[in-house]
Amino acid sequence: MKKIIIISCILVLCCTAYGQQIKKNNVELDDIISLLGASGYEVFSFDITEMLNERYDIVFTKKEFLKGKEIKSSDLATVSNKSLLTDIPESHRQKIIDEGGVIDPKTQAISHAERFSFGFFPSGNDSTKTMQLEVPGFLKMGRIPFKLRGLSTKDSDKLMFLYFTRPFKLVAFKEEEFIPLILLGSGWYDEKYNVFRFCGEIEIDPNMSSQILKDTPPLCYRCQICQETITKKWHTTNKFLAK
Repeated sequence: MKKIIIISCILVLCCTAYGQQIKKNNVELDDIISLLGASGYEVFSFDITEMLNERYDIVFTKKEFLKGKEIKSSDLATVSNKSLLTDIPESHRQKIIDEGGVIDPKTQAISHAERFSFGFFPSGNDSTKTMQLEVPGFLKMGRIPFKLRGLSTKDSDKLMFLYFTRPFKLVAFKEEEFIPLILLGSGWYDEKYNVFRFCGEIEIDPNMSSQILKDTPPLCYRCQICQETITKKWHTTNKFLAK
């Protein structure tokens, strides 16, 4: 026997509503975003067009914190925000010029990065969160794993993995200084009310002073991906590069 599942909606009204109907509506983008978010999919996008006046190395870094202390830091990727004609072998440059491939004659740029994004999605394993990093036209890294720490209550040893994202308040760039962008933090167990929580500021202060972080007890593993950061680095090899 085939099993048929029918989704229905019963309207309980205080008055007679003969002849009234529910009409089918077009699915909006917000509906899709809400559904994906409820399923563990999140995307954060950042505009970096203000950096296009110079050529920079963009360094993406992951930092881990436990009980408020940084325990690990690792670079995920480094990518330049511009590609120049001088990056191409000299034998191919004239063809690029003839085809109109130089988008900025002043700097001889042939492409530049205007934005980047972080995408979080389920890995199929409760103890792992997965991330994709993309700088369109320059970099795409998929399935970057982040190990999570489980939480338990005083009455049970069963582990639960409850992690939530929060953006940092964005600040202006300073040379050689990392800027925090996204926090992926663990919830914590509230013994008084027997619930797991992750509540507080919607945007986190870059200096990690927000109350939402101070409230986290020792049981909680906080900031598995505490900071996704960018920094400008100057080079000496080219007037458009810096280090």
